[in-house]
Order: sequence, then structure tokens, then C-alpha cells
Amino acid sequence: MISLEVKSKDMLFKTMMVFATEMINLLRVKFPSSSIEDWQGYLVQRLSLMLPTYRTFSKVLLEDKDYITTNTILRMMVDNLAITKFIYVDHEGEMRLLRHYLFLLDGSLTYLKITDSMNSNVLIIEEREKCKREVQHTKEQIMKLSIYKIQHLYIDNLLSKGNWKFKNFSDAGNFSYQDLYKTFGIAPNIVAYFVYLSQFAHGLGLYSLGTVASIQNVPFLIEIRDMLLGMLINYIYGIFSEYVCNDGCLLESLRTKLSCDELECFFELTTNSNKSN
Repeated sequence: MISLEVKSKDMLFKTMMVFATEMINLLRVKFPSSSIEDWQGYLVQRLSLMLPTYRTFSKVLLEDKDYITTNTILRMMVDNLAITKFIYVDHEGEMRLLRHYLFLLDGSLTYLKITDSMNSNVLIIEEREKCKREVQHTKEQIMKLSIYKIQHLYIDNLLSKGNWKFKNFSDAGNFSYQDLYKTFGIAPNIVAYFVYLSQFAHGLGLYSLGTVASIQNVPFLIEIRDMLLGMLINYIYGIFSEYVCNDGCLLESLRTKLSCDELECFFELTTNSNKSN
């Protein structure tokens, strides 16, 4: 049986999900392209893929009561949010574009590496050729940046590995995911828990059978879910504020999907979002 504490979160979660969904739907109309050169369009498409995981997380936790899978999904949610914040919120201008392109390059290079021995699969061979063209195209976009002309020796080294987590041009070190979690501005014990989630992603958490069965984890995980979703909404607001803050279509759409109490909750959310930006 789900506790009253969890049930009391339902309206907040539903309101935030409807709010985030309608904002993203609006932005998909304004930014229909997912071309890598259009970082805003790419980001909107990325956000539209990230959002459903919050609903999946809730179903697996509250209906399926599968704690191990819940924590595995949570690690994906946290990492996606950390990447989004680091590249698109914490950086601007050409540094944002550079990290954006390097992040895409990292994905393409990783795909080519792990499929290197799969040369008997026709579909894989075709995808690899497409991926190779994407790698070349992404590198060409980076080389067009004015910052490349100034820092080309350093950036050429980043290109070889798709290293989007570099600290700066004067520091050879990289940020870890733990470093990125810390930028959320959350308590150290929550950061530590996010790091611990790798135990579930890699299967090691299966050994802790005594702890994964405890229902006492549910309220904590619900709090984490709502915290992450609230941050995601704030990031969307911060990046796309000129497109969503005063859009009449967005408000009208929300009126048809939310009850009076949920609308009141929505206006409270938007007030808090505006204060944080």
C-alpha cells in the first residue's frame, strides 16, 4: 500500500509533468530541427526524450515495486540532467557550442569503438558509415568556431577523444560526474547517493538484497524524483525563457489539462521558477 506521504506528492508531480510536457511541446514547434548545428533544436529533442523517464521511474517504483531497476533508471535521469546543465546552462556562446559538439562527437566515437568488430552485420556496417560521416561533419563544425583558431592545439587533443568534460584550456584535467552532481547545489549526502547508484547500473547492487527490499526508500526516492524534475523545469525556463514565460498558448493548454488545485500549484511553481532565474 502506498503511504499518504507518497500520495500527497501525486498532485505536485502531475502538475510538474504537465507543465514540463507542455513547455517542451511548445518548444518543439518553435525549434523543429534536431540538426547538430541548431543546438536549441537538438536540446529540445533531447529534453523530449528525457521527460518520459520520470513517469517510467514512478511506475517502476510505485506499481512494480522494483527497487533495483528504479535506482538504475535514477542514475540515467541524474546523468542526463547533469549533462544538460553542464553543457547548456553553465556555458554560453562558443564554449557552449564547443562542448555541445564534443558531446555529440563522444557518442559517435564510442559507437564506432564498440561496433568495430561487428563487421558481419549489414545494418551495423551501414550505421558505422553514417556515423563516420557524422564524426567528420561534427569536427568541421568545431573547426569553424573562432575559438578553434585561438586554441586549436588544445582543441585538436579534445577532438581525438570527444572530451566534453575538460575543465578549461589551461587545465588538462576533466570534470567527473561527481563534480557535475555537485553543481546542482544539493546536500553532499545526496551527491554521494548519486555516485552510489553506479552499483545498480553495473549490477553490484544486487548483492545488497536486504536493503533493496525496504519500503522505507520510497519516500526518499519520490523526493529525489521531484527535486530533479523541478530542476529540469528551471533549466528549461532559464534557457528558453523568452519563448515560454509569456506564451498565451501554453497557459491555455494548461487550463484544459489541470484542475483548479493543480493550476494553483502550477502558478506557485512558475513563481518559484522566476525567482530562481
